[in-house]
Amino acid sequence: MRIDVLTGLQWPWAASTLHWAYLTSGLLIAAHYAPLLRRAWRHPEATATAQSLLTWAVWTLCRVVAFTYGLFILHDLVFLIVVGADLLGRLAMAVLIVRARWLVRQRALEAIGNEPAT
Repeated sequence: MRIDVLTGLQWPWAASTLHWAYLTSGLLIAAHYAPLLRRAWRHPEATATAQSLLTWAVWTLCRVVAFTYGLFILHDLVFLIVVGADLLGRLAMAVLIVRARWLVRQRALEAIGNEPAT
């Protein structure tokens, strides 16, 4: 399906400039997952309490849909790189939330004297 929007306008910049700007901005956003992931790794108690696994899971699933759309419909490498990098950051955060909850549970069990379940 194609919807022609603003097709009569002459843009003042080339499409390649937009590709580079989109790629740069997308990778910049993806790079900014690093501090969040580092904090989630170092502070599992805070992560388990403050982060919603459901929210991150939904965001990750939406990115899977966007990536699949880009792969099979758009065939746009720049889009796939940006969405793929964002998808990896979201997936990593969801995994770290699961890890944090598991660690908090294990520590709580050890604190009350029970052996952690395997």
